[in-house]
Amino acid sequence: MTLARRTALLALLLSAPLVAHACPAPPKPVRDLDIPRFYADKAGATVDAKLAKQHDAAVEPLVTFLRAIVDAADKAAQRNDAAQAACALSWLQSWATGDAWLGDMVTQQAEYQRKWDLAGVSLAYLKLKPFARDAAQTQAIEAWLRRWEATARAFFDAPARRRNNHWYWLGLATAGTALATDSASHWAAARTIFLDALSDIQPDGLLPLEMERQERALFYHVFAMTPLVVMAELAARRGEDWYGLEGGALHRLVALCLKGLAAPDTFARLAGKPQEQPVNARAGWLSLYRSRFPERVPTTGLPAVPDRHRWLGGDVRVLMRAVDGRR
Repeated sequence: MTLARRTALLALLLSAPLVAHACPAPPKPVRDLDIPRFYADKAGATVDAKLAKQHDAAVEPLVTFLRAIVDAADKAAQRNDAAQAACALSWLQSWATGDAWLGDMVTQQAEYQRKWDLAGVSLAYLKLKPFARDAAQTQAIEAWLRRWEATARAFFDAPARRRNNHWYWLGLATAGTALATDSASHWAAARTIFLDALSDIQPDGLLPLEMERQERALFYHVFAMTPLVVMAELAARRGEDWYGLEGGALHRLVALCLKGLAAPDTFARLAGKPQEQPVNARAGWLSLYRSRFPERVPTTGLPAVPDRHRWLGGDVRVLMRAVDGRR
């Protein structure tokens, strides 16, 4: 069965009205990850079609599981559907007790995947947590998230590790873990990563390590910006102004990305190469940023930016309402 068909089937099962016996059995937990890199060049600018196919096959069970979880979390939160939430929580418990994502990471790409998926799972769990009624289940899931975050962070704490966009996504994963497990130490760690990211942003808004991606420089600036905007918005909901840190460095990055998305030639000149078209503008960040700073966002000329992605825990608007409900 293809990834698309399997995902569609699970989404159909989880979107149906749920009663105790209607919750489908969770798939087998995936503990070890062996995921190939999908670029043909060292700079990470040219996708190799054969490697990309191998990569997609390797991540298929992770994508299927996480999409089902975030879809259920959004539906549960929007409809106040306890049965939907109970099913998703049972799936999370199954993967928690199976040590999913906590086994051998054979490649660096596997490590990257692990922290992206942690961001999605932890943020989806935030939407599901108000429905949790089983203390043992809650303890199992939250202990798993903390262990998952510790193993993901250990990889990036290695002195030789380049701290580019992957580091920023780890920050979002750590912030999600902090909120999901009510951990002040994880929130402090996420803030440290966020400040580290801000120190990378140049006066003109550029990220030097992302400029190395040549024809994908614009894509990777937006990719790096996405978790930072979501983190800043999560902080704002807690009464903390992360947008204003380091002289408003995040605003400089967002302004440059907005300019690039409206006129990709901007990045073509900066990178010295035409930018990949169409540009993938990622997800989630634009509606959050526009809602808080409408005067900073052009009213025309921008591509569509979806409000949901599995690595953001699903729909970010639902996420923020869930965070608001915890205050």
